[in-house]
Parts: sequence; structure tokens; C-alpha cells
Amino acid sequence: MQGLHRLDPDDYHRDPAPAPSLSSTLARVLLNQSPLHAWTASPRLNPMWEPKDSVTFDIGRAAHRAVLGAGGDFVAYPADVLASNGAASTKAAKEWEAEQREAGRTPLKADQVDQIGAIADAVSVKLARAGIVIDPARSEMTAMAQIDGVWCRAMVDNAPADGRYLIDLKTTTDASPDACIKAVTNYGYDVQAAHYLAVWNAATGEARRMLFAFVEKTAPYEVGLVELYAKHGDEADWMDDANGKAREARRIWAECLEADYWPGYPPQIATVGAPGWHRARWENYSPAPITKPSAAALAAWRTAQAPERKSA
Repeated sequence: MQGLHRLDPDDYHRDPAPAPSLSSTLARVLLNQSPLHAWTASPRLNPMWEPKDSVTFDIGRAAHRAVLGAGGDFVAYPADVLASNGAASTKAAKEWEAEQREAGRTPLKADQVDQIGAIADAVSVKLARAGIVIDPARSEMTAMAQIDGVWCRAMVDNAPADGRYLIDLKTTTDASPDACIKAVTNYGYDVQAAHYLAVWNAATGEARRMLFAFVEKTAPYEVGLVELYAKHGDEADWMDDANGKAREARRIWAECLEADYWPGYPPQIATVGAPGWHRARWENYSPAPITKPSAAALAAWRTAQAPERKSA
């Protein structure tokens, strides 16, 4: 089972490894929440687990299909099932949508299909400028391997044959450098990068780097290509900490599996301190001085604020 595999995304998310395996999502849940949350999110551990699906992911799924050439297809609503205002609110539209989702296709409005085309073009152009061409045959490749005695898995968006990068596509509202940095910190993409690179290396022997392609979902569909800085011992090194986090997630996962014990938050009252930014807001608080208005001004204010009265 160790190595590279071509799996249907649904099969991948159900976790086909020989033992309950650690994904980058579960690693982030372990570190940011608790082992209990990770147990709940694991399809192999939680007997009540169900896959999550949301229309909020439709643009992202369709963009992945258009850019990577892999994954479920997307289709436009036929004009004759839509309401007169273009909404997919009719019975015919809802029935058609259900049929498409059941068949694994993502339903989109016609303007959204155009949007997806613009996203795919923008990503292709920006990657080409970096000397990278997406080969659909190398999209959605699943790597599985045992690391530190733990089965781990990662479905990589694309792994170009030149051996330089693993590429992960992110749709976003803002692909500016500052926004990309915030996304990495807010969503734990540093842990994702460390996990993917470790699993890929263990499965293939290749030492690659991680490249995130952030693409905006609206015009001008700008793309930000981001690689997390890695230089051991440098203060700006992002990957040193990320690799440490990934190792810690594997340690916790292994111990919880061994003990069959998945604790939640500590059973104690937490005494929390105010974060610096919260205290700074109060320290910098400077209200405008309050001066009593004149009697005439008060009378005018009361008149203006009084409710209108109907004449008898």
C-alpha cells in the first residue's frame, strides 16, 4: 500500500490505508483543537462519520477540475429550468441539480462557468511564467506511507514530472502577498506543506518543495504563487516549525491509536489573559471630549428626534 496511487476522491476521503491514517486536515485538527475532534473527523474511527459537501465549495471544486484536469466535472444549468430572474429556485432546477450531484458533477450558473474558465486561464499563464505546466495525468495523485510508525496519506493536486514541486491550488478572494500569508497562518497551510512533503518523500524518495497557487475567484483573477521559506537556522524559516508541528501531530496520533483514547479539551477552568492587541485598543483609547450643548441646540435636537404626531 505504500507508494503512489490513483484514487477517486471519495475513496481517498474514506481513508483506504491499512490502518486509520493521518491526513493533513486531521493533523491540523489535532494541533488546533483536540484528539477528540480528530477522532470525530476520521472516517475510519468515527462510525457516524459522513462526508461533508457544501455549495460553498462548488467554485473551488470546479476550478480544480478546470485547472488540474482531474476530479468531478462541472455543468451549467439548462436555461429552461431556471426561474425568470435566473435563479435556480424552480422545482425543475432543484431536481436537475440533485441528479447532477448524484452523478458526481458540480452544477453551476452559466456566468460561473465563464468564471471558472477565467480562473483556469489565469493559473495556467502564471504557472507557465514560472516554468510549470500542469499535466492532468499527474493530478490528484495519492501518496501513502508509514512515517514514525503512523500511516499517513496525502492527495496532491499536481506533481509535475520535473520533480521540483508539489502544487496545491487554493481559490480565494484576495491573492495579494499579505493575504496569502494570513491564509497560511489562519488555515495551517504550513502544516499541510510539511505533511505533504514528508508523505511524498516517504512514498517516493523524492525531496520536493511545496508551491501554493492562490487564485482569486473574481476579476481580475490574479494569482499568487507562494513557497514557504525554508532555511534551517534562519529566523525567517517557516518550514522548520512546520515540520515540528507535523511530527507532533504524528506523535499524538500514534499515542491515541495505541491507547484507544482520544481526549478533548482539558477538564479544568482556564484562566485566560488578554491578548496584546486587545489591551492596546484600550491603551490607545482616546474619546472626544464631551461638552454640554447650549439650550437652543438641545431644543433643536429634541424637536428633530421627536416622533411625528398626526394632526387631530
